[in-house]
Amino acid sequence: MSFDNKTIVVTGASSGIGAACVALLKRRGAKVIGMDINEPAASSVDQFVAFNQGSLDSIDQAVEKLPSGIDALFNIAGVAPSPRFSAVDVLKINFFGLRYFTEKMIDKLKDGAAIVNMSSGTGTGWPTNIENIKAFLALNNIDDVEGFVADHGIGNDGLDNSAAYPFSKQLLSVWTMKVSSRWKDRGIRVNAVAPAAVDTPIMGDFLNSFGEESKQRVEKFGAATPENIALASVFLASEDAIWVNGAVLPVDGGAVTGGMMLKMGI
Repeated sequence: MSFDNKTIVVTGASSGIGAACVALLKRRGAKVIGMDINEPAASSVDQFVAFNQGSLDSIDQAVEKLPSGIDALFNIAGVAPSPRFSAVDVLKINFFGLRYFTEKMIDKLKDGAAIVNMSSGTGTGWPTNIENIKAFLALNNIDDVEGFVADHGIGNDGLDNSAAYPFSKQLLSVWTMKVSSRWKDRGIRVNAVAPAAVDTPIMGDFLNSFGEESKQRVEKFGAATPENIALASVFLASEDAIWVNGAVLPVDGGAVTGGMMLKMGI
């Protein structure tokens, strides 16, 4: 699976899954433009563009610095549930800013390009939360996020539909499916990866936020390495996945389906 002569943009490139995607793409021949709020090691990317995915002004400035002719966009940047980030922050960064950035990037992408979004197994509850999802997707102004959070009782932790992190990933999964046909006339594919626990420095934030059930699931099913998730992400961007579009691919070692079976007594 070669990426020779391909130019790839990876957000969240400085650490975790983003850094693993950068390393794998480089090994497979790609020129990688890394984007993040923090600069990665100088040798890891071919070009670095700083941006804050929670700021539309920062996104606008970053997009202006990027070349045209991009072969794939990896939307990896995001934040974990943590006291450091409010529910408003989580939704702005993990979804609203990501959506805004992607739509700004469309004209920079080649025909036949691939977009890979980083969703989560925590987003699988979207079918039971569809009215809230549709209401949020209709928001066009980032300043409206705060009012939405207040009106809908969106919290800062937990695994249910009223918690910001799972809701942000429900939004991303549904939006991935929704827009997968939007740019089909240009051959642009849009897919997402949905990990469960991943062994990164912020895994503790997830375990603290999601409680005992999450810890037990990690004990039973284990945690992925960033490289495990990068392999699936890079596959979705490759020509081997040319007929994969609108998919939200679970890459969780069976954690979500295993948990469902346990709850159902199967």
